[in-house]
Amino acid sequence: MKTADVISRIESLVPSGYAAPWDNCGVQVAGRERAVGKVAVALDPLPQVVAEALEWGAQFILTHHPLAIEAKLPSQLDWFHAVMKQVLCADVTLFASHTSLDVQFKGAVSWLGRELELENLRVLDPVAENEAGDILGFGCIGEFSSPVIFADLVERVSQLAGCGVVALCGPEPEQVGCVAICPGSGSSLMNKAFSLGADVFITGDVKYHPAQESVGAVFDVGHFSLEEEMMRRFSVILGEELGNEVEVKFFSGRNPFAYHVQGEGVRRP
Repeated sequence: MKTADVISRIESLVPSGYAAPWDNCGVQVAGRERAVGKVAVALDPLPQVVAEALEWGAQFILTHHPLAIEAKLPSQLDWFHAVMKQVLCADVTLFASHTSLDVQFKGAVSWLGRELELENLRVLDPVAENEAGDILGFGCIGEFSSPVIFADLVERVSQLAGCGVVALCGPEPEQVGCVAICPGSGSSLMNKAFSLGADVFITGDVKYHPAQESVGAVFDVGHFSLEEEMMRRFSVILGEELGNEVEVKFFSGRNPFAYHVQGEGVRRP
């Protein structure tokens, strides 16, 4: 399978045409047209991840987060310069599917809602409709068949997301019947989630004042945990799409945050 064929298959799953206007999806660093037998998938295009992918023999690297949202030059000897050098010297293609993947409600982005067995799972913030008539948009919302205890839900989400710390804000209900979820930085959808009946909103990167003003319970599980698992699951979907001709491997990233727990020292999720 050639480089162009891999791009075409990715685009068939998560078309860049549905990405947010401000986003930079698609080719980040162009490589020559070549036979591709190994595709690496990761959350972030960081030097250590790219190095592992290249050592494995990847001819194509797909990440969720773009190398840069806005055009920039490698004018400093930083991580951006390092990744550019790695990819260009290896003559591989670096590609990003960011909000083009985020809006694909039926795909890996809604994995937590399915693991929680939410019923009537639907798009939280619709933005488009594809040719097949599927509603596309950010986040998801659904209901439990029977209300669950708030503390039990916190523990369940922590286990599923693999995060050692969940930051809680807003009024806490005793029981939860409706949950909304938006991976990554989804705090802009907090008010919409609660207006649609959510008892709990799960996302990452919640800032101080929105936390203060929240009218409902919010779980901030961090930016990393939900999207890392999302990309692991997307790598499986992509592997099925590319077939036996191409090997697809997921490369784990690292949560940039560590936490000091009193009496226990530093803990990494």
